[in-house]
Amino acid sequence: MRGKISTERMGEIHAGLPYSFELRRLNPVLENPLLALGSAHGKFRACIRLSQGWHMLNEARLALLEAEACKAFYEECEPNADEAIYRCRFYLDDAALRLCSSCDHLLLSIKFYWRLNLKSDKSTRAQDLLDKVIAATKKSSLSQLSGGVTTALQGLTTDWRECKQYRNDWVHNERPGVGGLDWDFSFLPSNESDIPPDALKFLGSPRTVMTLGTGREITVLHRVIRSAYCQLYSVYERLAPLFS
Repeated sequence: MRGKISTERMGEIHAGLPYSFELRRLNPVLENPLLALGSAHGKFRACIRLSQGWHMLNEARLALLEAEACKAFYEECEPNADEAIYRCRFYLDDAALRLCSSCDHLLLSIKFYWRLNLKSDKSTRAQDLLDKVIAATKKSSLSQLSGGVTTALQGLTTDWRECKQYRNDWVHNERPGVGGLDWDFSFLPSNESDIPPDALKFLGSPRTVMTLGTGREITVLHRVIRSAYCQLYSVYERLAPLFS
């Protein structure tokens, strides 16, 4: 995918991201969930999910490293602006998908380990899984949940939410555009109150309006997904020791 970067430059890139593989020192079930065999069924399932989520976190880090390495190579070694954006976006997309999957595994491990009830009613059915788990841990009578777990999950703030929205748009809606590479399309419902009733009757409802933008800069997307990784890393760092 790219040429060689100096050892020193790659060292700088590696040093810029927390080393998620070393989290295995906090709890051996991250590497080997079979160590939890013999535990209650829910706790064993939780450890499997925790391990799967940790592996996804490690893979997201690798994708982020390659995103930065490609950007560095095509900016510093063999300058090519289009290649720098294209290859960086390719790996950032990979990282965003894996980060969101990692978080879902972690959230389900919390659900299974502490037997949380996340059943939805009509008012919460569309609620994000993160918000559902936070709502359940806040209500818990266990101080470990209402205190430590809730506080850790609340560390997933604006950049995490933006990364998750980027992933959701990438998968379910219009793929977000990146400046200098492609266009950013959006199809939004029009405001029916601005359409004369006779015209609305003829046109039908609902109507949509297309907007066109140049997309966000790759440096902004890069910062958001790097920050999301660091936030999720911190959550694993705080919560992994609790699955004992």
